[in-house]
Amino acid sequence: MATIAPASTSIGGGRALLAKSGRLIRLMSRRERWIIVITLVVFLLINLSTAATIAGSYPTPDKRAALQVGAGSNSAFRFLLGPLDHIDSAAAVTVWRAGLFMIAALAVCAVMMVVRQTRKEEELGRAELLRAGATGPLASVWAATVVATVFCVVVALGMSIMLFPLGASVGDVIAVFGQYATTAMAAVGVALVSAQIAKTSHIANLTASSIVLAGYVLRGVADVDHTWSWLRWITPVGWAELIDPFGANNPWPAVASLAVAALGVGLAARFALGRDMDAGVIQPRPGPASSARLSSVGAVAMRLSGSLLVSWISAITLYALVIGFLQPSVDELAGDNEQMRRVLEQSGLQGSLSTLFGSTMMTFLAVAASAWSVNLVTRMRSEEVSSRTEVLLVTPTARSRYLAVYAATAAVGVVVILIAAALGMTVGDGVAGGGWSAVGDNLAAAGVQIPAALLVTGVAVALYAIRPMLVPIGWLVVIAALFLGPLSGMFSLPQWARDLSPFSHAPAVPLEPMHWLPIVVLLVIAALFAVAAQLAFHRRDIG
Repeated sequence: MATIAPASTSIGGGRALLAKSGRLIRLMSRRERWIIVITLVVFLLINLSTAATIAGSYPTPDKRAALQVGAGSNSAFRFLLGPLDHIDSAAAVTVWRAGLFMIAALAVCAVMMVVRQTRKEEELGRAELLRAGATGPLASVWAATVVATVFCVVVALGMSIMLFPLGASVGDVIAVFGQYATTAMAAVGVALVSAQIAKTSHIANLTASSIVLAGYVLRGVADVDHTWSWLRWITPVGWAELIDPFGANNPWPAVASLAVAALGVGLAARFALGRDMDAGVIQPRPGPASSARLSSVGAVAMRLSGSLLVSWISAITLYALVIGFLQPSVDELAGDNEQMRRVLEQSGLQGSLSTLFGSTMMTFLAVAASAWSVNLVTRMRSEEVSSRTEVLLVTPTARSRYLAVYAATAAVGVVVILIAAALGMTVGDGVAGGGWSAVGDNLAAAGVQIPAALLVTGVAVALYAIRPMLVPIGWLVVIAALFLGPLSGMFSLPQWARDLSPFSHAPAVPLEPMHWLPIVVLLVIAALFAVAAQLAFHRRDIG
């Protein structure tokens, strides 16, 4: 195990601590270039679609005032989005509708980038190899800071500059830029510290992301209950809200977020100089010295993927709870807005607007469930790259069984996640006063999405079976399924393009009668991908 030299013994003082950091910055930038581009595009598309919806649904001051009285005064929306205090322009309402949620999402993306380029590299053993090449002990920390900061600034620029055509002033745009950039930079500081004190990248991601999301929740509590308004002052997400674009445009809360970022960089540097390579204070719970329960490949697969599955179930169930919490308010929030009422009429479906909302959101949750399987296949790739798969297959374990067990684990995970999502929506709906009778409809809406999610699972497993380096394409498949499926209506895509997404073929239960043909076809195609995966896995080398 390599030991990091203390600052006093480094070969050239401060400059030696950052030796070769420029090369690391270029290396990390190259690794992250596509992730940065895709994240920027996704954020911009979401913001553009939100702006188009706002401009079309609330084009006049009177309609925006009605929105302020409706959604702006609704506790659920105040918790999620904050108060709607400014309605002078479409830009102001767009920032309210997408703002704080997207700011928190950018902060989580920044966390994952930092951890991926620091603790993950250390966990895989590549950081130690870089240190052997005369790289300074703080070069990795500094390079990750620079690359993640540039990422935050680029996305913040995109999200703020696009507001000019919607009626935003220069001061408003600068304030929105400050919200996104400084909050995400504060998350970078938190992630840098988390990556130093956590033993694994999974724990580091979970710790830093939980801090960011806890701040988002505390800010929501402060917005709903004014007796807890002081909570807004203890979290960077709350500070972002206090910047108050289109109102006070107050820059001082952004300074607090920058201070957190600077403190995080300093603490991370101190920890990096004072610990051994691959060491960490927060460590995973050690397993037993021996266990009869790990005598099969199925038990090993569940052991390795169990915590990952629990994380996905928890996150998606929490989001489903929020969706269910909003459902009773959808019909009320539509109010006198004719365009909102036309949505249901033009769809040709039978049911209320809240039912349409729930069915549509279940499609988004199904896409997220399919992403779990890609995450699991990515874990399989890591196991193989680390040579652990080869060691496992040395035992009397057939390749076909190994792949079948992991494919089954991915499929079962998809089913469990969607069931949990349906139950989460039901609980949220019931707590918000919508009643508990929707459990059957929610389970049905989740059930019809399972074949489409399993098809994506089959594609991901086949990519791994053909060649491990193809696994990242699975994430592109998920993104394509999202934009060609649930989001296709925002971009007026032709029908043939929508048909490329498996989620476009799931029946809109409970808004329309059940149609079994698309379910059967999707399941058959998923099975064909599974068979192709088995054939390919038998023919390629391992490792």
